[in-house]
Amino acid sequence: MRLEFLFAQLAHAVQGSSPWDTRAALQVLFDILTLTSRSELKSEIGKELERHSLALGRLRQTPAVDTGILETVLEELDRVRDQVRGIDPLAIEALRQNDFLTPIRQRSSIPGGTCTFDLPALHHWLQSGSEACAQQITDWLRPLAPLQEGVQLLLRLIRDSATPCETVAVHGFFQKTLNSTAPNQLVRVILPVELKVFPEISGGKHRFSIRFMAQPTLDQRASQSTDDIDFWLACCVI
Repeated sequence: MRLEFLFAQLAHAVQGSSPWDTRAALQVLFDILTLTSRSELKSEIGKELERHSLALGRLRQTPAVDTGILETVLEELDRVRDQVRGIDPLAIEALRQNDFLTPIRQRSSIPGGTCTFDLPALHHWLQSGSEACAQQITDWLRPLAPLQEGVQLLLRLIRDSATPCETVAVHGFFQKTLNSTAPNQLVRVILPVELKVFPEISGGKHRFSIRFMAQPTLDQRASQSTDDIDFWLACCVI
């Protein structure tokens, strides 16, 4: 989910028209490179795609299943899985060692470290225009595109695996016992913005709890709401 968040943030930043947008996109790119530095990530995503393919494939024998939609999803899983398996680790490593990006990445951890006088090459590149910069960032991201597509597909399937049900948190608190034989992959909490509360979720293998917190002003510590909160809950598992 962190990768999904970063890829969405980057997609938004590269659409900006100012050098500040491009700087923000670069910072997100560095975060993505850091998050994808684990060598086993490619294998984990590939295995998860394979697991989903096997789990959904067993639904072919279920009479109520729309076989047309199911086959389309299975084909998409196979395609994305093959792309993930075909990722070139040398291309990703070359991106991490890129002579232009490396000094920018190193100085990004220093407050104000990417000023014009510190990185004149960066300043010069930023003057080439937002479209040219956006295209270059897209080119840099290309070796990571299969990971992005794999993460997005997995999360979409997991989220779509459960229909949200209307639920009530009495005095701002809700707890649910889970089926330990079918571990849930994701808990989704959906509520209207106008309620002015946010959920804090904690739990383990057997149960989870949700506390809906209210924070009238940012100068106050958030505290559990005493109101009954109507919300929608989905416990997702494939």
